[in-house]
Amino acid sequence: MTIKKSRGAYWKNTPDISIDSRTIKKGQVFVAIKGPNFDGHNFVARAFQKGASAAIVSRGVKAPARYRSRIVRVNDTVRALGELARAHRMRFKIPVIAVTGSNGKTTTKDILAHILSARYSVLKSEASYNNRIGVPLTLLKMRGRHEAVVLEIGMNRKGEIGMLARMAAPDIAIITNIGPAHLGPLKTLGNIFRAKRELLEALGRRGTAVLNKDDRFLRGLKNAGCKKVYFGIREKCAFRAVGARKSGSGWSFGVKGIGKIRLSSPGRHNIYNTLAAIAASSLAGVSRGDIKKRVESFRMRSPKRLDLRVVAGRRVIDDTYNSNPASFKCALELLESLQSHGKKIVVSGDMLELGAASRRLHAAAGEEIAGKDFDALITLGPLSRFTASAARKKGLAFVRCASSHREAAKMLNSISERGDLVLIKGSRGMQMERVIDNL
Repeated sequence: MTIKKSRGAYWKNTPDISIDSRTIKKGQVFVAIKGPNFDGHNFVARAFQKGASAAIVSRGVKAPARYRSRIVRVNDTVRALGELARAHRMRFKIPVIAVTGSNGKTTTKDILAHILSARYSVLKSEASYNNRIGVPLTLLKMRGRHEAVVLEIGMNRKGEIGMLARMAAPDIAIITNIGPAHLGPLKTLGNIFRAKRELLEALGRRGTAVLNKDDRFLRGLKNAGCKKVYFGIREKCAFRAVGARKSGSGWSFGVKGIGKIRLSSPGRHNIYNTLAAIAASSLAGVSRGDIKKRVESFRMRSPKRLDLRVVAGRRVIDDTYNSNPASFKCALELLESLQSHGKKIVVSGDMLELGAASRRLHAAAGEEIAGKDFDALITLGPLSRFTASAARKKGLAFVRCASSHREAAKMLNSISERGDLVLIKGSRGMQMERVIDNL
């Protein structure tokens, strides 16, 4: 694939979009979105006062008469935002690479954008802008200077990835893995797989899928209607990590055609994320030398994602952004692999959206914790009591259940000291970073 900068000035006629009346700039179009906490329709007048050129709404709003001619009413403002984004994206003849999967989406996106930026001007999703609002907002930032786009695609329900994929029209699609995330709404791993596969349906025969061959769902993928390129560690494939071993705080491994790579990022699972990024950047025409240099210069900077830092004298692995069984297992493997002259302690909050499997999966997490050489477990949340119970039954000596973030921090303070290594993890809804704030 050859990457070329878009020509022409048509993007200059596309107005900037904002959904936040607090930060809107003069000339931007304000799209009123109704969210869980605020309804943008209540702030249309403020948006105009701050210089909005127009507003898109889905119901009647209060605004001075002089602004009413600049208000456009639609049935669904979120859908309108998506349609604007798709129309804007189709004006550009540059490659769009979309990343989805149960785990590793954000890290893969960040590594890939870092590699591509060795040669190209890259637009990538900010933070975790991976939903039906974040994806269109990213696409609407495409400008003439951009030569490639890297998007993160997430989901909460069946059909959401398909909708976002049709909007993005990707040329390359990465699926990192299929795991037990969002089991609540989707019920089974098979349904999760089918939901992730929606991304490939948007590729058609012109696009290429980059898939994890070590994943049992992805390695047997048939009738995808697109080209397929595989990465992995165990299975033979085009982009395979050979001789992977610990190297300092990171990993080293070889990849055919690229050579030995030293990865600074902790956690064995980051080898998979790196391989996916290597495969996609190779397809996008980045040289082998540039790929190696950029991978080795990459540093993880995602807050609350396996962020190792010192807090009150303890070494804390802050992985509080989110949690599911697969990512929890990765975090435990990282805790196990890191050297510590003190104790190793797990502070675990509930893993949400697991549906009927919640109790079983939380208990399995407790058994896994007890099976490793850890010193203590502190849990928070009603589901994590099953984690605590299973860990006790498996022989972990120190297990406590906290009723609040403050109490969890107090327990942690009482059993830990300077030099101890602590993993703190839980689903976003559990706000486990508050435990760190109370240390």
